[in-house]
Amino acid sequence: MLIKHPIRNIVLCLVAIAISSCSTAYYLDKHPVLTKKIFYKKVIRAEGKLTQETVTPDLFLKACQLRTQYTYAFIMEEADRLIELNYNSGKELYQDALKSFEMAINYGKTALELRYPELINHIGINKKGPYFTNEDIPYLYWLAAAMGGAISSSRGKPEWVIQLPIVGYLLESALAIDGSWNNGAIHSAMISYSMSRADLKGNNVQEATKHYKKVNMLSNSQDLSAHVSYAENVLVNQQNQSEFINLLNRVINAQDTDIDELVLGNIIARKRARWLLSRKDELFY
Repeated sequence: MLIKHPIRNIVLCLVAIAISSCSTAYYLDKHPVLTKKIFYKKVIRAEGKLTQETVTPDLFLKACQLRTQYTYAFIMEEADRLIELNYNSGKELYQDALKSFEMAINYGKTALELRYPELINHIGINKKGPYFTNEDIPYLYWLAAAMGGAISSSRGKPEWVIQLPIVGYLLESALAIDGSWNNGAIHSAMISYSMSRADLKGNNVQEATKHYKKVNMLSNSQDLSAHVSYAENVLVNQQNQSEFINLLNRVINAQDTDIDELVLGNIIARKRARWLLSRKDELFY
């Protein structure tokens, strides 16, 4: 069940700032199979550039971003639905997603290490680490996305679950630099991460709610992925079915956003909201 894997929605929130063009969003909504093929070609092209004699951190960042987006939008979303109908087939699809996320993680780590060669000795161990700047936020953000996806698609494998603090390190590092980045996208990711933390000692809901309010303020409540994350993680945890239904219906009926960076993520969020509502009898008892 989704409630057992709150890290899942970190990826939803992170991918919400995916390719922002209206044409990409339109085709994803109307022609998902065609969009999947086109998007995969973009992934392969980005990865192909990594074989060049001269590679730069931004090339690895782009490969990490695109593979993470592709894996979430087209493999994980399908796996979430398929496993309810055919467990074995769904499990195989999660394994495919994990392999893909592992590739994205390698790209993301290489990108950061090219910028900070000493990072490999610090990440998740020495909290001081390197001194990150505004230019580093996308690198921190997309590596966190890839790692969050791997943790979720691993379906509870210990070797991945224990890496959750690294996701936190990356997100918190980015948050400390600029919490308003991309309409509060980091706060959006922090909703589900907060619900996953053991160190909050029962204050998880309060922490997640704080980030939910912050992203609503920064996006003028137009980031629909934040609403879905709050419903799926916090409201299910509280067993607040009436608010869960109300919030997801608000997502489904929301007007189109005027923030270009949120267009594609909002389409994904609406699709997930409809699916979650169809499963409310399984999520509430």
